[in-house]
Amino acid sequence: MNRTPDTPSTGSEIIHSPALHLGSIAVSDRSAVYRASWFSGTRLKAVVFPALHWLIRHTPISIALLPPRLATAVIRPLYWWPGTRLRKACESVARLAPPTGLRPGPRQIYSRFLGNALGIIENFFALYRQGPTAVLPRIAMQSGDVEAIKRLIATHGGAVLAVPHNVGSAFSALRIHHSFNMLLVAKNPPTIERTRIALEFYERMQLSVLMVRGGNAFALSRVLFKVLRQGKLVAATLDNIDRTGRAVRVRMFGQEVGLAGWAAKIAVKMRVPIVPAWFQSSGRQLRVIVGEPILSGDIQTAVQHYAAFFEQQILADPASWAYLADKHWQGLLAAATASAATGNAAAD
Repeated sequence: MNRTPDTPSTGSEIIHSPALHLGSIAVSDRSAVYRASWFSGTRLKAVVFPALHWLIRHTPISIALLPPRLATAVIRPLYWWPGTRLRKACESVARLAPPTGLRPGPRQIYSRFLGNALGIIENFFALYRQGPTAVLPRIAMQSGDVEAIKRLIATHGGAVLAVPHNVGSAFSALRIHHSFNMLLVAKNPPTIERTRIALEFYERMQLSVLMVRGGNAFALSRVLFKVLRQGKLVAATLDNIDRTGRAVRVRMFGQEVGLAGWAAKIAVKMRVPIVPAWFQSSGRQLRVIVGEPILSGDIQTAVQHYAAFFEQQILADPASWAYLADKHWQGLLAAATASAATGNAAAD
């Protein structure tokens, strides 16, 4: 990977990398990152990720892992701190889950979520130091699911893999790419430094990635049309809440929510199936769960299909969902819990 700085006043660079599908990308530091609160997720990631990257490059792995392990140990007892947002999200999703004997309580979800996050950090550190072959055995995928997706691609010329922001999504792309000719569609981080870090890991995973932040929608769509004509699998995370007029309105957790519909539009246009998938974490171990594919001529139907799959998996395995810590989804989960409580009270 190398970079070509623009003029100093622009605060932007052209970064070249063999992991980039288009070979290079223009990136710039987003001023919103630096206007954000020091305790916002955006600002914390801008500080924490470069620090972890420096540690793994310059210290023994046992030393590099000390800060994330210490942070996890500190965050665990914060479950008992009044008003902890992650705890509230765990409580909401626990209440929404179907009543079964195996349903975990909010404290279990909270603890598993932190354990899964630490496990993924350990996996990335092992990947960096030991390479893909050392960590591939940690990601399981049923051979029947691999063959089924290959048949879909052979029949329709391509397919779209729809995934949510799981704790292990980025890491699990290693297994997907190992099984298929895949293009990963990802929004590059909002800073130059974090974009370089992400690309360094993509290079080590030997992935091909199309970074789309700030890109021209028409040009990016043309790239994806071409890729899907080449018998490839296009994978993208599709659970971002979209509040623009372009959002596709669907139902999740009994609430109406807007999701981005670009992937469904491309799949409908190209007449290729969408395959929903989920990455289940258990510490450092991951398992790819594949849902029923959908081949539809209707965008809203397609988006609702994978949204329903996401909801089912979130309720069954909330500790694997990274967006349990997202403030937008936390608000929706709280609203869903309140609506369910109101409905139950009315029924009584």
